[in-house]
Amino acid sequence: MITMKVKIDKKDLINRLQIVQNTISRRSSLPILSNYLLETELKAKKLWITSTDLEMSVRSSLNAVIEEEGSITLPAKKLGEILHELPMNGSQIDVVFELKENNRVQVLGSHSRFQIAGIPRDDYPALPDFDEKKAVAFPPKILMDMIKKTVFAASTDETRYVLNGVLFILAKGKINLVATDGRRLAAAGAEGLPAGVEFKAIVPAKALSEVGRIIAHLQEELPPDEKVFVEISENKAGFKFGETTLFSRLIDGNFPGWEQVIPRRSSIVARINREAFAAVTKRASLCITDRVGTCRYRFTKAACQVTSKTLGHYEFEEDIPVLSFQGEEGFEISFNPHHVIDFLKSVDGDVFEVSMTTAVNPALFSTPEAPGYTYVVMPTRVQN
Repeated sequence: MITMKVKIDKKDLINRLQIVQNTISRRSSLPILSNYLLETELKAKKLWITSTDLEMSVRSSLNAVIEEEGSITLPAKKLGEILHELPMNGSQIDVVFELKENNRVQVLGSHSRFQIAGIPRDDYPALPDFDEKKAVAFPPKILMDMIKKTVFAASTDETRYVLNGVLFILAKGKINLVATDGRRLAAAGAEGLPAGVEFKAIVPAKALSEVGRIIAHLQEELPPDEKVFVEISENKAGFKFGETTLFSRLIDGNFPGWEQVIPRRSSIVARINREAFAAVTKRASLCITDRVGTCRYRFTKAACQVTSKTLGHYEFEEDIPVLSFQGEEGFEISFNPHHVIDFLKSVDGDVFEVSMTTAVNPALFSTPEAPGYTYVVMPTRVQN
């Protein structure tokens, strides 16, 4: 006896699986966490697809022809492989799922027929509810840009759990996202948001990266005025964009004070072409074999000399012009090149500024195109 039968366009299905695939658990001892949850909604003519790794969950829908309502979970890896190999007849192919006895699902496409052993949805973790009454609406491009400018600066060291997240603050109509790994700090702010809701939470960097990726994936198919709704509760964050919702656990702990880290004065300021500085720093990084290696920057009024080396193996040196320089002639400072490149990739425009005081104090990177963006880097030890 068939208890679920649904027909979906293959391209639409693959599109939705691309949205939810990154939250499939790869290492869990629970087999069901390696599965997608498929649920039909007859009245709305929708197929809902869910994935979770218990820390983060994503749920999204697509249009479907539903003959029989039902639900089942199917192995994500195998389903993806089957869909990839189903032949196309013209520009469209319909995929039919039929749930049979013993939780076996027949997948029909073109002239092919597969059977997959599923697991009942009863064993699938329940997702939290998204409370739209408590949610705040954000313009998607603003939120996506703020994520792009901060999430890369979060720590990947699991022993510093609090720094694996991004501080998310909404207060008095202003939002701030802040990330740091202890050697650098990125903070992006925006104003003009509703003043009635306030919250402060640490959202895992992985979850915010997924939010940014999903917004980028969906923004072309949704109306231009579609907003991202964000709901922060005591232990979870929810992000809803169209009919796609992402939930994430929050990180419990105290985020370090960040505003006092930002330099308030500088005696040395250099203005440089962004693309040229990014290119020379990438070239310099080729002669560093250690990820925590350094590049040395020597500033004069005419140029910046960039050098790097791995003793006994590689050396690099190149001069590039500076647009302007204020400060001590011949000033030298060293940075991890990846910290510099990450900033230059996150911003637009032709020009950026780096403001410094000494070779050991934090340096401030900024650009006229992003007045609400602050990026602070601790210098590394100057090479001898």
